[in-house]
Amino acid sequence: MVSAYRSFTSFLLGHLLLESAVRGAERPAVEEPLDEGGATVSNQDGRVDLSGTPTITKFRARLSEDHSDEEFETSLETLLDRLEMDVSQ
Repeated sequence: MVSAYRSFTSFLLGHLLLESAVRGAERPAVEEPLDEGGATVSNQDGRVDLSGTPTITKFRARLSEDHSDEEFETSLETLLDRLEMDVSQ
């Protein structure tokens, strides 16, 4: 029963973290800025040069599609099937 609880809570936590990241959840303000150690930040405008990544460039439109509802349902069904199999053994 403990393994079922851990599996289910891990699944939900992971899904919620992914959803908050995808939907641009507000992050609390940091009281003290992170010390970058004098490093230059090349991505200050929030854009990334994808010219060196042809696979990402090729699938960019498809990667931007939101299928989270279907993915959640499929993943939840898979988890529940796995838990049912574990309980029945």
